[in-house]
Amino acid sequence: MVDRRYGRFSTEPIYNIKAIVQKTGIPADTVRAWERRYGVPRPQRTETGRRLYSEHDIAAIRWLRERTAAGMTISQAIQQLQGLGEEAFVEPSPERDHGPRNPSALADELLIALLAFDETPASAIVGEAFALYPIEEVCLQIFSPVLIEIGERWHRKEATVAQEHFASHFIQRRLTSLLQAYAPTVGRGRIVTACAPDELHELGILMLSVFLVRHAWQVIYLGANVPIADLVQTCARLQPALICVSAMNPRTAQTLTAAVEAINQLPVPRPLVAFGGAPFNADVALRARVHGHFLGTDAQEGVARIEELLT
Repeated sequence: MVDRRYGRFSTEPIYNIKAIVQKTGIPADTVRAWERRYGVPRPQRTETGRRLYSEHDIAAIRWLRERTAAGMTISQAIQQLQGLGEEAFVEPSPERDHGPRNPSALADELLIALLAFDETPASAIVGEAFALYPIEEVCLQIFSPVLIEIGERWHRKEATVAQEHFASHFIQRRLTSLLQAYAPTVGRGRIVTACAPDELHELGILMLSVFLVRHAWQVIYLGANVPIADLVQTCARLQPALICVSAMNPRTAQTLTAAVEAINQLPVPRPLVAFGGAPFNADVALRARVHGHFLGTDAQEGVARIEELLT
């Protein structure tokens, strides 16, 4: 049955939480947190107290997912959803009949917009990308190629520092919003993520952190340029199951190696140590000098490796 107050989406409660996770990609803990804090979604309960969700609930969750992925905080997205009401779910008439654009085409358009410092179309492109593709695919097939291309243009003096910083900060804001939106209230286990001492490029470890929270891990994200003493102190205090450290150039690969050695000197129970970054991807000998677990060449490989280590 379709309730006409809600347009084309049925309000009949038929889906359990497992189905909601499969259909939206949002962890169960996040769905329940949104429900508790903001009243969205609005499941009905069976006589035994089990939550059941409707097609309309699924539409609302997907809408919130797309807005947080595009850079809104969850509270801003909820406020906008409440303001729009059912208009939020009205699909605009298509301007073209060519089907969805592939990630490569979206990456090309995003590159042009970011190099032009044009945030409005860049945000629209990102919103379209998240509506079409899973978050992991957007990160690996759109964000990463764009950042690599801008970096290469900077090295060739075809892009300025200002353009590189604008693009990096634009994508960093989207990743940070995703990290906050998907953070589980009760995770599978605690993982600390951080950049090596003196390492300022944090998008790789931030992307890994987003992927991890989407797998329901509790992530303590420390960000860029974390001193060795602070890494050691944080591990001693929080006793995480794992710490992941990233370095993006040969110099910070050395500070990462020193940080790993210091963490490994902690008394038992101490965390497992994992590492990654550009210098280790191509240099097997450098990788072998670090007494930790190499995460692989991208965030998706990193999550798979962490699943192997911790489960």
